[in-house]
Amino acid sequence: MLDEATVQSLERHWEQGWNGCDLDTIMAPLAEQVVFSSPFVPRLTGDPDSTDICGHEALRSYVADSLRRAGDIRYTLDATYVGSDSVILSYTCLFADGTRRTGADSMRVDEDGRVIEWRSHYSFDPAEVQGLIRS
Repeated sequence: MLDEATVQSLERHWEQGWNGCDLDTIMAPLAEQVVFSSPFVPRLTGDPDSTDICGHEALRSYVADSLRRAGDIRYTLDATYVGSDSVILSYTCLFADGTRRTGADSMRVDEDGRVIEWRSHYSFDPAEVQGLIRS
């Protein structure tokens, strides 16, 4: 099991980072070789065949763009599930018009407590929120 300090750090970085639009806070626990996957990747990159972002710098650029597009979305961390080398953060997204959607991010962590794999999952198709996210 991951230790409590690592889990709390991941929760804090995730929730404070997204709600504070703080790129440095979001990126702080991520390893240089991090691999990120999300159904939003093709939409935001314009590449319909790509669902992964590989490497810290490429992901930093992607997250910065996501923060710009997210606008006034607020995130509430609803639950945390801890495994031997991973954590799942379950959350609710509140869009500016009052629309709510849920999601969950799984993060696999290396022996140094750095996220090496981050996968986002949603209870909705990204196309459903087309008008709720800035272009």
